[in-house]
Amino acid sequence: MTKIRISSLIVLLLGLGLFLLPAIEAAPYWVKPGVHILYIAKRDDSYIQQQIDKGSSPETIRTAGIVYFRNDTYYTINAHNTSTLGFEIASIKNGYATVDVVLDLKNVTVNFEVPKGSKASAFWDNDSVLNFTCRKLLSGNTLACTYRLKELEFQGRYRIRLNDSAVFSINGTYYGHTFLWIDPTEMPTNGTVLYRHGNTTLKVKKIVSTQGKMKTYAGTFGPPLVWIYTSKISVKYGPVEAQGMNVYVYDGLDYYVLLSWFGLTGIPDFEAAGMPVVSLFDEAAGREGIKTMGPVLYRFTPLHSNESGTTSTHYNTTRTPESSGTNGVQFSKNSTHLKYVFYGLLALVGLIAVSTVAFKRKGGRNGEGG
Repeated sequence: MTKIRISSLIVLLLGLGLFLLPAIEAAPYWVKPGVHILYIAKRDDSYIQQQIDKGSSPETIRTAGIVYFRNDTYYTINAHNTSTLGFEIASIKNGYATVDVVLDLKNVTVNFEVPKGSKASAFWDNDSVLNFTCRKLLSGNTLACTYRLKELEFQGRYRIRLNDSAVFSINGTYYGHTFLWIDPTEMPTNGTVLYRHGNTTLKVKKIVSTQGKMKTYAGTFGPPLVWIYTSKISVKYGPVEAQGMNVYVYDGLDYYVLLSWFGLTGIPDFEAAGMPVVSLFDEAAGREGIKTMGPVLYRFTPLHSNESGTTSTHYNTTRTPESSGTNGVQFSKNSTHLKYVFYGLLALVGLIAVSTVAFKRKGGRNGEGG
């Protein structure tokens, strides 16, 4: 009878573990349809003046820089007023999250080259055009054009596989792992591949955890903060060569949330959405001397109070000055611990199995001695 009870308990525990397995994923508990994460790169006149005083030309000071490829033409795009970048989880199905990306640029300059006699494949609203110029290059067969626009919006869509945070384009091309979050129970280590496409591979070079805080427009986060530094890469997209490393800053509580980043390329979420090079610079952050001048977290819709008036996670409504009117998502921090529950069940099964074997051996020895 004892054997039957032990066997039944083991089967029950394993069954419960298998029931929990679908919920034990690399994605954070806050990944739900409708969740919106918004980053901002603010124009700051004081910062611009600082750079001009140091000898920089006004046209080289920007809040955003992009390389865009369309109809066999490379477009180099710079924005000079405040820029925003939003990620919205559109749906979750069959273990994948479909994510929409919207990049909104203001006071934009677009540079490109086209064969003489051809027309630009315009992807902007004609009503947004302030002026444009085209001139012949020395070869005589190519026109170099510059368009100035009031605004320009990019939209893209890609997928994240939830069980390992892998990033894919809509047509299934693999690019690496999302940079929107990190699973603290499965932290990347030195050498972890973050991005891989073609001949380009981006790896983790160094991870630093600090007890500092980081001020964002959605509130102050940390301690701790987690800083991930990547290896150096050099890539070429048409007329633009991007060289350097990326830096990602995460809030080190619960599932790590991306607060800011600095870099140009090798970010799977961008390339999978059709944007191979995206850089954003918050000039206000630069003026304040923040270590990263990348875009800063501006709004995070899971900052949501439940019906009892208390917050469901450490992300609370005091951290989102513009949260009113947004569709927050009801969720619970408890799912964070499901992984630990499952591991605990496995450990318990192991202990029972070991105890059973020990009991049998002891019983055998007692029987022999009797």
